[in-house]
Formats: sequence, C-alpha cells, structure tokens
Amino acid sequence: MSDIVEYWARFGRDEATGQWTHPDDRAVLAGQHSFNLDYPTCPYLGPVTSAKVVILGANGGYSPTATPDEFPDAEAFERYLGRIRDPESADWSNVSPYYDRVNYGPLVYRGDAVWINASPYRSPRISAEPDNQRLVRSLPSSAFIRRWLIDAVVPLAASGERLVVVKRPGLWRLPPEVRTAIGVIVDPAPISPQLTSGPWNAAQDFLTGRGPASGAPTPGPQETAGQTRTTAEQGEVEARRKRLKADTIPAGTPQSQVSPLVRVCDALGLKLIAPEAAWPGYGKVVHLDGERSIYINRTNADVRSSPAEIAAWQRAGLGTARPDNDRYLRVKLLGDQPLNDERSGHTV
Repeated sequence: MSDIVEYWARFGRDEATGQWTHPDDRAVLAGQHSFNLDYPTCPYLGPVTSAKVVILGANGGYSPTATPDEFPDAEAFERYLGRIRDPESADWSNVSPYYDRVNYGPLVYRGDAVWINASPYRSPRISAEPDNQRLVRSLPSSAFIRRWLIDAVVPLAASGERLVVVKRPGLWRLPPEVRTAIGVIVDPAPISPQLTSGPWNAAQDFLTGRGPASGAPTPGPQETAGQTRTTAEQGEVEARRKRLKADTIPAGTPQSQVSPLVRVCDALGLKLIAPEAAWPGYGKVVHLDGERSIYINRTNADVRSSPAEIAAWQRAGLGTARPDNDRYLRVKLLGDQPLNDERSGHTV
C-alpha cells in the first residue's frame, strides 16, 4: 500500500521549466495539453494507505481565481507537499472549499475515505478537454496508479477490508474484471460531483459495519458496528477464495441477489427484465432488456447482444468478443486469475 506514497514523494518543481510535475511524466507533458502546472497538486486526498473507502476520481481541479488563493505563500506550498509525502499524519480537514460542498467531503476530513485521481494534473473540466484525456492515457504516473490499485487495493476489497467506488471509470481504464470485482462499485453518474445514492449508501453501510456492498464478503463476527477490520488472517482470506470458487449461489435465488449477475449488468449498463425472478443457475440463460441475455459461469460471464454492440463494448475495454461467436462478450470474474488489461494485452 505504501508504494504510492513512495512514488509520489518524487513529485516536485522542475527546475528547468518551473512546472510542478512527476519526473516520470515530464517527457509526455511536453506534448499538447492544457493542464495547469503552475501549482502543486495531490494525487490523493486523504490517508491513502489506511482509508477504508477508496474513491476513484478524475484529476486535480483548477480555477484561475480559486487555485491561486489556495497558495498565498511559500508555507501553503510546503503544507500541500507535506500531505503528499506523509498522508497518514496530515490534517485533511481543511483541503479545499470544494470538499465542503460534496457529500463525501466529511469522510475525507475524518480519514474514512481517500479520493484518488487518475491523474493529479490540474484543469478546469477534463470531461470537455479531449487533449488532456488522451494525454492521461500515456502518462507513466497514471499507469503506475492503476497498477497499484489492482495489485494493492483490489485484493483488500475482495477480502472485505476496503470498498472501492469508481467515480470516473473512463479515465481509469480499469479492466472489466476489476469493474465487476467483489468490493468494487461503479457510480452510474460519473460527472456528478456527488456520490450517487447507491455508492453513498454502500459506503455508509461499509463504514458502520451494517453490510458489504456490490457483493463484497459479509463481515466476520469480530466486526461490530462502527468498526472495520484492518487486517485479515491468511487462513481466513484463503477460505474466502475457496468459497468464491464454490457453487455458493443456488439456483432459485432472486436474480437481483446474484452478485456477479448484478455486477456485470451494472458495468455494462444493462437491466434485468425480471429482477425478482428465480435465477436458473450457472450456465443458464437470463434475459435482459433490449433482447439481450447473459450466462453466468464460475469464472466468467457471457453476454449476448448484437455484433455492433459487442464490438463497441470490446473497444471500450469492457470485455472480449468470443472468437467463436461475435454475438457474445466474455467478461472475466475476479478470482485467482491474473488481471489483464484487455486493451494493452499485458498483465497489470
């Protein structure tokens, strides 16, 4: 978990240009973009190695009036850099007035949540900045953060120790098996500044011990209200993995309660026709809206749709078209298999 802190400890002001950048990114940042690099920015807001709720955002914000006000003197610059270098000891209760207006702000202030940007570099509105969006895909720091999330955080979510809320999935470019993994929720309104009701309620329940979210493992008996575990015994984690492989979802369960079915539908933006109808079991068809259908297997899901839609989903990195039938998208379900970035073909 601490790798991200060590990586960003190298962030600083480039003496040659006067710009605030990570050394790994400087060659790429010489390309076309409109990021403002006049002020330091933070890749994360909150105690990144210990916060229980991990929210995946876009990039650092910039306002030609408000941002200079946040850095009135050298002390403000140093205080900001101190948060990057020692996030666990930092005071996160006075980060920016922006976080007073969003519902997850108090979670960051208390240290319950951390907001992590796909790229730290500042801009007014990246959703309207195509050059910046393209550049983020090439930044070494963004690739590092994604690898760190998959290697360090997703396993903790799978064991019930973290809840990951994906606010900006387009910029994060997560493999489909991560978007649908246990303990991971994709917010259906990525551009909204607030967490929508589903992720917000899931975060509250997770933090108070009332229940897991998005199919996350049920908390053990030692987790009481207001508490979450910081560690898990090795034997317990292995037992959970074995349970995930077993046929633990009996046929006849309401479709809305079959977590891999719900997670895949959420990731692809699909709806169950009869959410309270009985699930027929592994390898059997469930009908979806728009004349689509889905089969849930133990390690993957196959979604049937038109060849054009399957191709579009594959281009978006949401799965892989089956080589034997272009009307099916295969989505891997997180287990003990490697996590593959479908776009690059590399294990990350």
